[in-house]
Amino acid sequence: MCYYIGIEDLAANALIQILEEKKNQKEKNVRNEVSLSELERYGALVIKYLEEKGQEALLILSRASTTYMFREYSDFFEEVESDGEIRIALKDDKSLDDLKAQFRTYIAIDVLKAFIETWPKFTRG
Repeated sequence: MCYYIGIEDLAANALIQILEEKKNQKEKNVRNEVSLSELERYGALVIKYLEEKGQEALLILSRASTTYMFREYSDFFEEVESDGEIRIALKDDKSLDDLKAQFRTYIAIDVLKAFIETWPKFTRG
């Protein structure tokens, strides 16, 4: 089986991890957004994790998939620019619980574990 991971799942799970950290550390200054370059790095770690577990995986990051994400999930995400870089931001009226309900309810357990377990490696650089 090959897992296809779209930018919407990658972005949502990165934002879930950011919000979890924010909640656990009671940080107020953490921004609820992630850059496209950060998503590429995080996605590469997720794919590597899955491949090391013997799973095939393909990350779908393209201009078309990004456009699709902003159109189909416009109630969750918005495009913002910061420091000359395109970023994916969580809409103000959406919460951690909303993200989990939409993007973690039907995800394969192997992929979910990859999102969660690679996050510490991603944040440490």
